[in-house]
Amino acid sequence: MRTATLTITLLALGAAGAAGCTEDPFYLQPTAGFEYDPALFGGDPPPPPPAPISLVVPRELETMEDAMERTALAAELMLDPAMVPYVHLDDMAISVEWTLKNLEATDGTAFLAINGGNEFFVIDLSMYLVDPDEPGARPPALMGGYPIEVPGNGQLSGVFREDQIIEASIDIDQMSRGNMPPLEAIINRHEDIESFQPMTLADPEDPNSMPEPMGPAIPRAAIPLMTQYDVSMTADRRMILEFVVRVRDQRGILHTMGMAAPMAELQPHAPAAYAPPPPAD
Repeated sequence: MRTATLTITLLALGAAGAAGCTEDPFYLQPTAGFEYDPALFGGDPPPPPPAPISLVVPRELETMEDAMERTALAAELMLDPAMVPYVHLDDMAISVEWTLKNLEATDGTAFLAINGGNEFFVIDLSMYLVDPDEPGARPPALMGGYPIEVPGNGQLSGVFREDQIIEASIDIDQMSRGNMPPLEAIINRHEDIESFQPMTLADPEDPNSMPEPMGPAIPRAAIPLMTQYDVSMTADRRMILEFVVRVRDQRGILHTMGMAAPMAELQPHAPAAYAPPPPAD
């Protein structure tokens, strides 16, 4: 499972930068931080944790020229145009910078998780428990999911790097369009793959059932970039999570107004929800 690079320096959390040169970073910040107080989540069974904060990278509307280029690429790849995304892996270089703040005097442990999706599918891993009978079992996460120790009355910052976002983007496509089991997608590294083959799902009622190739292989040029970031946190102390999504727009399709862009000027974002089938017994 991918880890974040840890630092002890507070990261700049303001929405900074302008979309001038496409290599200049642009910071997208949610409207509020994420606070978790374990005192509010006791009981048996405990109430569900707060919903993740969801941030969608604001893209400008696809132009007629963009659509024609996408159709031409689909013909070159011998794919249906509907299988070729508007936002490709190399169109934007994205990283996620985060800070955890411990509001109590004693050291605490937090679990930061980032899930999300692309323009086709958003992955729901909330019910995917590897061993539901194991106490404290947690579903996997595209990024994070491991314990982070935060000192009392202190804070800790880190970043999920651009290469990790590429890896997570490929994982999302492999899980959704490729039907790859989440743990196989998340644990193994695929950032340099040239293509992958979608497979059918094994029949859970037939122990002899095996996945089989389904449809054409999906080349790297048809793998969409992760554009939805669902960020959540749980902790054994009262903590606050703050994060920003840092974008280097290499194609010039990020809306220059960022999170303040009018909805009518944004590419529609309505991915289908994909919940992977539970692990085989």
